[in-house]
Amino acid sequence: MTAVYTTLVLHAHLPYIRQLGENKLEERWLYEAMSETYIPLLWHLEKKEHLQKWTISFSPPLLEMLADPLLQARYLSFLDKTQSLIKKEIARATDNRELQLAHFYDKRYERIKELFLRWNQNLIFGFRHFFKLGKIECITTSASHAILPYLATTQGVKAQIFEGINTFERHFDTRPRGFWLPECAYTHGLDKILYKEGITYAFVDEAAISHVRSKSSKNVDSPIYTPHGVVLFPRNNDLTNTVWSSQIGYPGDPDYREFYRDIGYDREWDYIKPYVLKGIRVDTGLKYHRVTGNEQKQLYNREKAEIKIRQHRDDFFKKVERVLEWTGNQSDLFLVAVLSFDAELFGHWWFEGTDWLHSILSAKQQKIEFITCTEFLKRHSEDLETSSVSFSTWGRNGFGDVWLNEKNAWMYPHIHKTEIELVNIISASSEITDLEERALKQLVREWFLLTSSDWSFMIDGGHCVQYATERFFQHLARFRQLHEKLYENTITDEFITNLENEYPFLKNVEIVSFLSQNEVYLDSSTQKKGLHIVILSWEFPPLIVGGLARHVYDLSRALAKIGHTVYVVTAHVDGAPSYEVIEDVYIYRVGALQPSAGDFLHWVGSLNMSLIDQVIKLSQRYEFDIIHSHDWLVGVAGISLQRILDKPLIATIHATEYGRNNGLYSKINHDIHKKEKQLVSEANSVIVCSNYMKKEVRSLFSVEKEKIVVLPNGIDEKMLEAERDPCLLEEKLGAPFSQMIFSVGRIVREKGFETIIDAAPLVINRFPNILFVIAGKGPMLEHYLTLVQERGLDNNIKLIGFINDSERNLLFQQCNIAVFPSLYEPFGIVALEAMIHGKPTIVSNTGGLSEIIDEGITGLKIYPGDAHSLATNIILLLENEQLARTIGIAGKDKVKTTYKWDQIAKDTSELYKEKAFNHQ
Repeated sequence: MTAVYTTLVLHAHLPYIRQLGENKLEERWLYEAMSETYIPLLWHLEKKEHLQKWTISFSPPLLEMLADPLLQARYLSFLDKTQSLIKKEIARATDNRELQLAHFYDKRYERIKELFLRWNQNLIFGFRHFFKLGKIECITTSASHAILPYLATTQGVKAQIFEGINTFERHFDTRPRGFWLPECAYTHGLDKILYKEGITYAFVDEAAISHVRSKSSKNVDSPIYTPHGVVLFPRNNDLTNTVWSSQIGYPGDPDYREFYRDIGYDREWDYIKPYVLKGIRVDTGLKYHRVTGNEQKQLYNREKAEIKIRQHRDDFFKKVERVLEWTGNQSDLFLVAVLSFDAELFGHWWFEGTDWLHSILSAKQQKIEFITCTEFLKRHSEDLETSSVSFSTWGRNGFGDVWLNEKNAWMYPHIHKTEIELVNIISASSEITDLEERALKQLVREWFLLTSSDWSFMIDGGHCVQYATERFFQHLARFRQLHEKLYENTITDEFITNLENEYPFLKNVEIVSFLSQNEVYLDSSTQKKGLHIVILSWEFPPLIVGGLARHVYDLSRALAKIGHTVYVVTAHVDGAPSYEVIEDVYIYRVGALQPSAGDFLHWVGSLNMSLIDQVIKLSQRYEFDIIHSHDWLVGVAGISLQRILDKPLIATIHATEYGRNNGLYSKINHDIHKKEKQLVSEANSVIVCSNYMKKEVRSLFSVEKEKIVVLPNGIDEKMLEAERDPCLLEEKLGAPFSQMIFSVGRIVREKGFETIIDAAPLVINRFPNILFVIAGKGPMLEHYLTLVQERGLDNNIKLIGFINDSERNLLFQQCNIAVFPSLYEPFGIVALEAMIHGKPTIVSNTGGLSEIIDEGITGLKIYPGDAHSLATNIILLLENEQLARTIGIAGKDKVKTTYKWDQIAKDTSELYKEKAFNHQ
């Protein structure tokens, strides 16, 4: 008959409750667990007959507390006080049975103190000793016992696992082979991180692989390989419940000690006051009664309890042996009955639990073999199947609602926001001072402590809710304060030291695991092929002022798509991360050194200093090939970096100050013009988006034509998909309409929107129910609204202000004609957006717009500022639907063939390569 493999796993964990202040209620959780669970387990490990192997998982918070000299000293004081109370109890006893129990505790606590001192006040030394002897296997869990599937980033998960393993290695002088997933919470992808950290096995709930039953020849209790090579051992719920069920489990036997009856509540206050907390009754650990049942509690009888321990041992063996009956004694089934428990259930909650464990682990029998997972895999690793498994925990019904429900869901937005901030700030940091490094490490500690599963567990269970909530908000506040000081560069040694001392958790924590996967990838020798390009732009989504943001966004993604490594360094915007990766583009957002500068040019100057600092930091990690500045606002940074890094500078001039204003009339106009001229002069090459702009730049800045390269803007069809229900625009558009004319852009004079207002009455005379929709925001919006109202055009012209991309796309879909009557337009990407929707498009015969449209074929042109010309063309298209349709189709075809970002990116990279080669 095949023996039944049985794996016994105890998970030892407590929240990190170490604080500077003494006499904290929560510290007693640790002292009780040490006295009633961890030390009794060591007693049994010392016995020669304790031969069967088992596994214990130590969480990093528990390891850090067990090794803490302050808590060790306080525990010794706790023992002294408890022994003093026991002596007092012996002197007080009048009942012989109570006297016997008092003497029982007297001897027990003498043994507890003796063992504690023998292992030099550090219980880890004891467990490490027996681990090295091979009597137990020790493993660990995540850094702060966070629910890993509920974290927001891969970096956060990786850091939890990385620090958990590192902490274990520091205390046990070896890395663990196995890993306890907090709350047995598993989801797809965790195995990949575990495998990379050298983990060979982990534990899950039975529910995680229950779906495999119908697909496998093996029983559900057979472990499986994950796709990334980690073996998952499923918990056997039936056998586990046999031991610990509140209804049918062994601890509820009437002869076992009653947990909920303690002399701390039975004795008069003056008597017990010196042995409890100030003003609070607490458990002392001295419990004289047995479970008994519903009747009045009777005194505990140790002899009877020991008899029940043996009976329950035998009963347990019988139930495990039945596993053979379930499998039909098939010798090819390599099953493991995994019994996993919280370690503190034994000895603390179930006083006799550690003795029961010893009784089953020292009994001589043939049908059950206790085995560690490591030993099992040595024998049967080749016999296991591979399968993907589903999300599960060992919580209610195998799901995660214990830690995420209506009571505690409010915690996760805070956890995720701080997690993303932490990833961003660490990824963006390179050359840092010692003080800054300490600050970053303390941020990591605060986030770790914030994410502990204990807080959500307590809130769900309704116990210690105030403490859990206070601890959560305390670490959140500390994180926020530290983050702010780090950002403002106001950190002091005293401030950091105070934070470190109050919660000295994971003193050796590292920040490398919080680097984004892409950052780590770039630091390796397997960097991408192609150029390394720094793009400087003052605006970038979500900061969108004009077409520049969209241009840089699309260009950077297209360059990354064809194999280049692209870093966009741009201005900080509230609500956006300081670092993120979008489609393989690395985006860094920096704040201006003078964010509140009253003078715009001073703000621009301080922004350039921040851009320079960020790129220099990055250059210490990555070798750049090209610097690309977009417009004068980042010109100083581009020119400075060109000299500092000795790299070629490319400048794109999207528009000129002269062209925007049709002249230079003020001091600020002249100052900006000078900055544009300096950028054009210093750049190795200048990109413009149209031949019109090439002529303008040559004329204004006296630059040789060979230095200027025309590369048009492009269009990304995916960015023009509408995701919202058209009915959501009804409120903005108002009354029904027969035809719609649509225009969009910054509401500034040079966009020519007044031409639409002037042309509208002429069109309304022919089409009374027509609606003109102008979308956008800008300084001229109020003026145009007043103009429309004064002319009585409210029902036919709607200036609807800002719209998002999806609303813009919907309007392009719904309109009959798109109109862009600009007075000055270097390119006119909005015309491409209209044309790609197949809409007939009317533009001014000026600038880049004129080059986009082939008159009468892909669109129509008007004289800039000529309302009569605009009205005539609108009426022409509305009265000739076939002409409108033909122009719309031709326009769409031209955009799809001429203005594609992949081709523009290739042309841009050829220019980069040429300049980089010539610069060598």
